[in-house]
Amino acid sequence: MTAEEIKNFKNRITSANRTGLTVIIYDIIDTDLTEAEEKIAISDKEGAKHALAHARKFVTELLVTLDMKYELSYNLASLYIYVNKCINSAYVSLKAEKVTEAARIMKSLGDAFRKVAETDDSAPLMENTESVYAGLTYGKGMEPDEAVVDANEANRGFLV
Repeated sequence: MTAEEIKNFKNRITSANRTGLTVIIYDIIDTDLTEAEEKIAISDKEGAKHALAHARKFVTELLVTLDMKYELSYNLASLYIYVNKCINSAYVSLKAEKVTEAARIMKSLGDAFRKVAETDDSAPLMENTESVYAGLTYGKGMEPDEAVVDANEANRGFLV
Protein backbone atom coordinates (compact mmCIF):
# COMPACT_ATOMS: atom_id res chain seq x y z
CA MET A 1 0.00 0.00 0.00
CA THR A 2 1.43 3.37 -0.96
CA ALA A 3 1.86 6.26 1.44
CA GLU A 4 -0.81 8.20 -0.47
CA GLU A 5 -3.31 5.34 -0.08
CA ILE A 6 -2.58 5.13 3.64
CA LYS A 7 -3.07 8.88 4.00
CA ASN A 8 -6.37 8.65 2.11
CA PHE A 9 -7.63 5.84 4.35
CA LYS A 10 -6.62 7.76 7.49
CA ASN A 11 -8.55 10.82 6.32
CA ARG A 12 -11.61 8.72 5.53
CA ILE A 13 -11.50 6.96 8.90
CA THR A 14 -11.55 10.21 10.88
CA SER A 15 -14.90 11.21 9.36
CA ALA A 16 -16.55 7.77 9.07
CA ASN A 17 -19.59 6.47 10.90
CA ARG A 18 -19.93 2.80 11.86
CA THR A 19 -21.12 1.61 8.44
CA GLY A 20 -18.63 3.84 6.66
CA LEU A 21 -15.83 2.32 8.70
CA THR A 22 -16.88 -1.15 7.56
CA VAL A 23 -16.79 0.03 3.93
CA ILE A 24 -13.29 1.42 4.50
CA ILE A 25 -12.16 -1.96 5.84
CA TYR A 26 -13.49 -3.62 2.69
CA ASP A 27 -11.63 -1.02 0.59
CA ILE A 28 -8.39 -1.72 2.48
CA ILE A 29 -8.80 -5.45 1.89
CA ASP A 30 -9.48 -4.81 -1.81
CA THR A 31 -6.34 -2.66 -2.07
CA ASP A 32 -4.25 -5.33 -0.32
CA LEU A 33 -5.57 -8.19 -2.45
CA THR A 34 -5.01 -6.19 -5.65
CA GLU A 35 -1.46 -5.47 -4.52
CA ALA A 36 -0.92 -9.16 -3.71
CA GLU A 37 -2.08 -10.16 -7.21
CA GLU A 38 0.30 -7.63 -8.75
CA LYS A 39 3.21 -8.81 -6.59
CA ILE A 40 2.52 -12.47 -7.44
CA ALA A 41 2.47 -11.58 -11.15
CA ILE A 42 6.00 -10.12 -10.92
CA SER A 43 7.24 -12.89 -8.58
CA ASP A 44 7.75 -10.54 -5.62
CA LYS A 45 7.18 -13.17 -2.92
CA GLU A 46 7.88 -10.93 0.06
CA GLY A 47 5.68 -8.12 -1.26
CA ALA A 48 2.84 -10.55 -1.96
CA LYS A 49 3.12 -12.13 1.49
CA HIS A 50 3.13 -8.72 3.15
CA ALA A 51 -0.02 -7.64 1.29
CA LEU A 52 -1.75 -10.97 2.02
CA ALA A 53 -0.87 -10.81 5.73
CA HIS A 54 -2.26 -7.26 5.90
CA ALA A 55 -5.49 -8.30 4.16
CA ARG A 56 -5.81 -11.29 6.50
CA LYS A 57 -5.65 -8.98 9.55
CA PHE A 58 -8.57 -6.93 8.26
CA VAL A 59 -10.66 -9.98 7.30
CA THR A 60 -10.05 -11.30 10.83
CA GLU A 61 -11.14 -7.93 12.23
CA LEU A 62 -14.42 -8.17 10.30
CA LEU A 63 -14.89 -11.71 11.64
CA VAL A 64 -14.26 -10.97 15.30
CA THR A 65 -16.45 -7.86 15.33
CA LEU A 66 -19.57 -9.64 14.09
CA ASP A 67 -22.57 -9.40 16.39
CA MET A 68 -23.66 -13.02 16.60
CA LYS A 69 -27.14 -12.07 17.83
CA TYR A 70 -28.17 -11.92 14.18
CA GLU A 71 -28.53 -14.86 11.83
CA LEU A 72 -26.84 -12.91 9.03
CA SER A 73 -23.68 -12.80 11.12
CA TYR A 74 -23.32 -16.58 10.86
CA ASN A 75 -23.46 -16.36 7.06
CA LEU A 76 -20.89 -13.55 7.05
CA ALA A 77 -18.68 -15.52 9.46
CA SER A 78 -18.69 -18.49 7.07
CA LEU A 79 -17.69 -16.24 4.18
CA TYR A 80 -14.94 -14.53 6.18
CA ILE A 81 -13.56 -17.91 7.28
CA TYR A 82 -13.54 -19.10 3.66
CA VAL A 83 -11.82 -15.89 2.51
CA ASN A 84 -9.23 -16.34 5.26
CA LYS A 85 -8.60 -19.89 4.01
CA CYS A 86 -8.13 -18.56 0.47
CA ILE A 87 -5.70 -15.92 1.72
CA ASN A 88 -3.79 -18.50 3.79
CA SER A 89 -3.59 -20.82 0.80
CA ALA A 90 -2.36 -17.97 -1.42
CA TYR A 91 0.20 -17.02 1.24
CA VAL A 92 1.66 -20.52 1.18
CA SER A 93 1.35 -21.31 -2.53
CA LEU A 94 1.62 -17.78 -3.98
CA LYS A 95 -1.05 -18.65 -6.54
CA ALA A 96 -3.10 -15.75 -7.85
CA GLU A 97 -6.24 -17.89 -8.26
CA LYS A 98 -6.83 -18.01 -4.52
CA VAL A 99 -6.29 -14.26 -4.22
CA THR A 100 -8.73 -13.66 -7.07
CA GLU A 101 -11.35 -15.85 -5.37
CA ALA A 102 -10.96 -13.99 -2.07
CA ALA A 103 -11.10 -10.61 -3.86
CA ARG A 104 -14.27 -11.60 -5.74
CA ILE A 105 -16.11 -12.49 -2.54
CA MET A 106 -14.92 -9.44 -0.62
CA LYS A 107 -15.79 -7.11 -3.50
CA SER A 108 -19.32 -8.48 -3.60
CA LEU A 109 -19.72 -8.04 0.16
CA GLY A 110 -18.14 -4.58 0.00
CA ASP A 111 -20.61 -3.50 -2.69
CA ALA A 112 -23.50 -4.62 -0.46
CA PHE A 113 -22.12 -2.66 2.50
CA ARG A 114 -21.65 0.43 0.27
CA LYS A 115 -25.38 0.35 -0.52
CA VAL A 116 -26.19 0.11 3.17
CA ALA A 117 -23.74 2.94 3.96
CA GLU A 118 -25.58 5.24 1.53
CA THR A 119 -28.63 5.12 3.82
CA ASP A 120 -26.70 5.52 7.09
CA ASP A 121 -26.73 9.16 8.14
CA SER A 122 -25.45 8.63 11.68
CA ALA A 123 -22.72 10.82 13.13
CA PRO A 124 -19.02 10.02 12.69
CA LEU A 125 -17.52 7.74 15.34
CA MET A 126 -14.57 10.04 16.04
CA GLU A 127 -15.12 13.44 17.56
CA ASN A 128 -12.80 16.43 17.87
CA THR A 129 -10.73 15.45 14.82
CA GLU A 130 -8.97 17.76 12.43
CA SER A 131 -10.85 18.94 9.35
CA VAL A 132 -9.16 18.27 6.02
CA TYR A 133 -10.07 20.24 2.93
CA ALA A 134 -8.65 19.25 -0.45
CA GLY A 135 -7.74 21.85 -3.03
CA LEU A 136 -7.22 24.84 -0.73
CA THR A 137 -3.47 24.85 -1.24
CA TYR A 138 -1.26 23.65 -4.04
CA GLY A 139 1.96 21.70 -3.84
CA LYS A 140 4.69 21.08 -6.40
CA GLY A 141 3.43 20.89 -9.96
CA MET A 142 0.18 22.63 -8.98
CA GLU A 143 -1.32 19.41 -7.64
CA PRO A 144 -4.09 19.91 -5.08
CA ASP A 145 -2.76 19.46 -1.58
CA GLU A 146 -4.54 19.27 1.74
CA ALA A 147 -4.91 21.98 4.34
CA VAL A 148 -5.60 21.05 7.93
CA VAL A 149 -7.85 23.36 9.89
CA ASP A 150 -7.94 22.65 13.60
CA ALA A 151 -8.66 25.25 16.25
CA ASN A 152 -7.68 22.89 19.07
CA GLU A 153 -4.65 21.19 17.57
CA ALA A 154 -3.26 20.33 21.01
CA ASN A 155 -6.40 18.23 21.70
CA ARG A 156 -6.69 16.62 18.29
CA GLY A 157 -8.71 13.41 18.52
CA PHE A 158 -9.01 13.56 22.29
CA LEU A 159 -11.46 15.25 24.56
CA VAL A 160 -9.88 16.98 27.52
